[in-house]
Amino acid sequence: MPRDRALALLRRAPLVHLASTTPDGSPVLRALDVAVLDDGIAFHGSPTGEKTRCVGRAAVVSAEEVIAHLPSYFTDPERACPATTLYRSVQIHGTVRAVEEPARKAAALEALVRRWQPEGSYRPIDPTTPMYRTAVAGVLVLEVTFDSVDGKEKLLQHRRPEEIRTIVARLRERNAPGDAAAIDAILQASPAAFAPTAASQALPCASARPSR
Repeated sequence: MPRDRALALLRRAPLVHLASTTPDGSPVLRALDVAVLDDGIAFHGSPTGEKTRCVGRAAVVSAEEVIAHLPSYFTDPERACPATTLYRSVQIHGTVRAVEEPARKAAALEALVRRWQPEGSYRPIDPTTPMYRTAVAGVLVLEVTFDSVDGKEKLLQHRRPEEIRTIVARLRERNAPGDAAAIDAILQASPAAFAPTAASQALPCASARPSR
């Protein structure tokens, strides 16, 4: 998945997962609400929390979206193997760093508030104003910079056109919550499968079963 779409997924994820280690090698895994900045993600927490022991250590941050679960019988009447899940995912690799600069801390905190309160109705966070000076100085803000960004999506883009059309027909028949959005995602990922030349044959009947 291109970097811009991978970061867009990271920005819209309600939560991300941070994996790192403490100095003694113990694993740390946390679900976080983060702000996505130009060069990394930032989050805040208690100055005495376990996350502080990850400062200076390598970390992986991940987010994912489940697009649809596809049962095996969509493409095979007997075998269980074709059951699969369509998804988008992103991982960023970097190092956990404590943010000390007041201006950068304030920018990260402002981005967190603005994410969930886009309508405003508060005074922007400025570390130089008396209202926020003590709060900004006392809160722990950590960040993981983008050493690498890896996005992946599994949306049938490597399947044969006839398989894609069959699965789309099954999704239309099932019409479960989220299936319409899944169809849109599949069409965007594989438009050639539905081009006039590729789709010259009629779409498979929703009740038909592929031959073995």
